[in-house]
Amino acid sequence: MFKTALANLRAHKARMLLSSITVLLGVGFVAGTLIFTDSIRESFFSSFARQARNVDAAVVPAKGLQVADDRRDQDTFVGPAALDAIRRLPDVASAEGRVVGPAPVLDQTGKLLKKSGRTGVGIAFPADRSLSSFDFTAGRAPAAATEVALDKITAEDEHYAVGDHLTVVDHADQRRVFTVVGLFDSSVDQTYQGESVAGFDTATALDVTGRGGYDQIVVRAKAGVGEDKLVAELTDLPALDGSGDKLYTGTQLETELAHKATGYTDSFGRVLLVFAVIAALVSALVIQNTFQILIAQRARELALLRCVGATRRQVFGSTLIEAFVFGTLASVAGFFVGIGLSKGLGLLLHAVGLTIPTDNLVVKPQSALYAIALGMILTVGSALFPARAATRVAPVQALSAQQGETRVTRKAGRVRIGLGLALAAVGLGIGYLGMQNKDPDSGFFTLTGGACVVFVGVLALGPVITAPVIRVLGWLPGKVLGPTARLATANAGRNPRRVAATTAALTIGITLVTMFTVVTASIKASATDSIKKHFPFDYQVVAEPDRAVPPGMVAKLKGLPELSTVAAVYSGKTTLNGRGEQTAAIDPVGYHTLIDPIMKQGSISDVVPGTIALQDNQLGDLKTQVGQMVTVTGKNNTTATLKVVATYGDSGIGMPESVMAVPDFQKLVSSPGPDTVTMLAKPGVTPAASRHAVEQAITDDSLLTIYSVADYKKELSSGLDQILGLFTGMLGLAILIALIGIANTLSLSVLERTRESALLRALGLTKPQLRRMLLAEAMLMAVLGVTLGIAMGGGFGWALVHMFTKATGSGTLTIPWAQLLLYVLAGALAGTLAAVVPARRAARQTVAAAITEA
Repeated sequence: MFKTALANLRAHKARMLLSSITVLLGVGFVAGTLIFTDSIRESFFSSFARQARNVDAAVVPAKGLQVADDRRDQDTFVGPAALDAIRRLPDVASAEGRVVGPAPVLDQTGKLLKKSGRTGVGIAFPADRSLSSFDFTAGRAPAAATEVALDKITAEDEHYAVGDHLTVVDHADQRRVFTVVGLFDSSVDQTYQGESVAGFDTATALDVTGRGGYDQIVVRAKAGVGEDKLVAELTDLPALDGSGDKLYTGTQLETELAHKATGYTDSFGRVLLVFAVIAALVSALVIQNTFQILIAQRARELALLRCVGATRRQVFGSTLIEAFVFGTLASVAGFFVGIGLSKGLGLLLHAVGLTIPTDNLVVKPQSALYAIALGMILTVGSALFPARAATRVAPVQALSAQQGETRVTRKAGRVRIGLGLALAAVGLGIGYLGMQNKDPDSGFFTLTGGACVVFVGVLALGPVITAPVIRVLGWLPGKVLGPTARLATANAGRNPRRVAATTAALTIGITLVTMFTVVTASIKASATDSIKKHFPFDYQVVAEPDRAVPPGMVAKLKGLPELSTVAAVYSGKTTLNGRGEQTAAIDPVGYHTLIDPIMKQGSISDVVPGTIALQDNQLGDLKTQVGQMVTVTGKNNTTATLKVVATYGDSGIGMPESVMAVPDFQKLVSSPGPDTVTMLAKPGVTPAASRHAVEQAITDDSLLTIYSVADYKKELSSGLDQILGLFTGMLGLAILIALIGIANTLSLSVLERTRESALLRALGLTKPQLRRMLLAEAMLMAVLGVTLGIAMGGGFGWALVHMFTKATGSGTLTIPWAQLLLYVLAGALAGTLAAVVPARRAARQTVAAAITEA
């Protein structure tokens, strides 16, 4: 039977080729994801590990290794006295302080340079170059107070070269001009998150950034001194005693950095892997459908094998051997395709604005093992039920005069229908519980679980749903295109099990795409509606991080005749009853005009000195109620006891956890001024005139930026469109596999309907009509899959939006009908294209040859 299985594969190579493509792509996606994740992990690790290069010991602030916004906390540093004490130790060869702080850069035109929404950082280059974590691509490190080095990406984007002048704004908002003496590679170090990076000598870096100390002190030991001994000496230093600063050996530092690198990549890799597994499962559905058709077509052949002595077990084993052999070959080929797909994933992410570099291609043996094993398991597993069906072929079927043709499979049985209805009902019940959950996180997982159960139930009911839906979809084409379309409708609907299995794969991809589309469209509409209702401003002037809008500028804006309402907005971090919270304050003139949150108790106007308003979900966490007092601790340990007078709901666009009066905020946070000024144009003033007035007012301050409501909407839409584009691209491969499945099914269907096609030709059906019939049949199957996917995806999307609306108190369901119609049209076109080759093959056969083959 092993030889028989191999002979079958050799005899039907072309028949299995299209099936193997689906396995190849599914395995390729999984392999590509694993390889891509390993590659970016290696790139991140290499970049992070450079910080530990030549380092034998390191001292970091009590809060640990800081990245991203953590570095902007001006209180987290190691004091200069510690560096002086370390340098005096006998076993220390050299010690350097590392500095990272805000250093906005101006472009060649004098405008503020923003990258990734940020204005740039300044760093220190150590005098001991061996302790530098950067490599220079041109020039050298700065050594004087008038010199600067720039990261090479910013230099390329803004056309800076060695010898040019660069303007940097220091912590006192003074413009300082430096000479560019070097360009360096900042790689993918997430400390800088794609920002521009300007490097100075250590003293200048401290002066420009305003840092009161070092973000890290790195130490190189003298020859023969071990890392542990060096750290022990550092531990005994009086300058570090009681400071809470953490000590690392060079090895420990590298390990800690490796953990951070892994943290940046693992969650991202898991998301990619989810999409890869979806593609693999879609491949499994296509393979199972293919084997079912092949077993039905080979009924007489299998019966002959039974007649000559083959047992049921041997027939079962022979079928699985075929699946194992072609699954192994396709999986191995898929792994090598995955190497190329890993590069494709990088290009896709770059296309949607997510630049994740992979400096080195990392192909690990376990990636090959996992991907190939998954492909083989899915292929053999998908063949189990068809192989079992093969054992039921009776020897008497060898006497049948028909070969290669199958009859319509039986309709879904009562057990299948009952199971499908039960699953759908259970899933709807679970989903309903999720929709009622007030906790968005647990509600999301409950609702998602219910949706998955509903989806399985609908797939089980596929054979019941298929025939009536096909008739509805085929009604209009039948009226317009005549007999060929009606024949196509009849063909598509006469074998509901096969059509349901064929379209299930496409339904999965379209369901997920539709769900993401509905959710993102609803988020856009909800945010727009929330801004209109609760933040009805026209413009905002925003200061850069760590800076404030100067008091003189606030007064200037308040004096503009084109504006009716101008309110300063303050924001910062405080501690309420021992819990860190984001807090804000706004000039009272802005109450109900520039800020009007969803009030649960009291009014925003009740917030006066000595009082505070909280988000309603904070009451339980802070163990307080309206009318009670809360203790608020500011940045400099200043405390105040404030009375809770009102609560409000989360508007959906980032209301802070608390709102207090401006005098209380200034006392607790010691703010140099507001970080935002919110404005409303005077009635009758055109948007162009009011915006021009604001732009002219802030033109001399390069660290202020003006935003309109339209700007915020555009920024939000851009971000959501990137996410939707990423998800759609990820699911695109699953949809492609599903379309290949339609082409595969139709190709095999053409083979089994050879005699039927010949009879139709003999009765007068022309070659073009035969082609149109098959194209219409494929189109109907594709539209069926897309329609079911849109129906379920729209339902799941509605449920998610409803759940988040209930949890947050605001939200707007939006169905993007035009985009969904585009999915239907694209699905119809793709399905039609998938049938081009099978239709041409069917039309090329002569009537006599077809009858002879049949």
